[in-house]
Amino acid sequence: MKAKFLLLVGCFLFSLPALAHPSVSVVIDSQGNIFYSDLERVWMIRPDGTKIVAVENVHTHELWIDQNDVLYGEDVTNIGDNYRHRIWKRYPNGQTENELDWRSGHPVDYNDYGFAHDASGLMYVLVRDKKRVDVMSKKRVVRSIPLESYKGYLHWLTVRPDGTLFITIGDSLIRVNPGASEGTVVSEGLIERTEAFDFLHDRHALMGLWTDTQQNVYVSVFSGQVVKRVAPDGSTKVAFRQTGEWSIVGGTIDNEGRTLLLEFSSNNQARIRRIGKNGEVIY
Repeated sequence: MKAKFLLLVGCFLFSLPALAHPSVSVVIDSQGNIFYSDLERVWMIRPDGTKIVAVENVHTHELWIDQNDVLYGEDVTNIGDNYRHRIWKRYPNGQTENELDWRSGHPVDYNDYGFAHDASGLMYVLVRDKKRVDVMSKKRVVRSIPLESYKGYLHWLTVRPDGTLFITIGDSLIRVNPGASEGTVVSEGLIERTEAFDFLHDRHALMGLWTDTQQNVYVSVFSGQVVKRVAPDGSTKVAFRQTGEWSIVGGTIDNEGRTLLLEFSSNNQARIRRIGKNGEVIY
């Protein structure tokens, strides 16, 4: 009887979705090229809709692109029971090289590089184990923002060009004004769940963040298959919804006001959906 029970438990566990921690970034260069990661490579979608591999064989979760259209991302791999990682960069001509050479350990072992930058060049690094954000300039911490007073897991952050910072912690969205070292709760109760994605751990319930020109903030609720739009006054509503085996993990807005949604499926597939200003699905 015991052997039969163990067999049943094993079959149940084996049937659970083996979903990897997805990527959270979609970025666009000045030519309108779209970049995103499927965790095995970084793809580029050209303005004419053609899709090519931009960077091959990289395990990348976050991307950012600078004012010269240089694309940056991390590459994290397992070496036995340990990790190693590097930061790569891709020039507009397709050439790639390391911004930060391979080193032992996971990025969270160092917390000295981030993928959120404001217009002045400041880098914002989420230090989860210390529950703070470090603001860095030229590899030096110039300001730290303590977050110990907020309950819950530190999910992700985004920053506007003016330095206004947004962080998801627990089920809440926190705003930190430019130059400040204290935050304010903007919205609470963001996490919801659907049956299709209820298996996700709370730490993966909220994923990528982005903003628009109307000062709204968009939060991907991976566990609920929705994106919630938080207005400057804190009012919160569902902006986009997905069903079936797909959920939304990130996004951005292009120069024409169209939304690009990064979606992952329950079997680790990735895709981009482009939504028009009136809600129509372009692709």
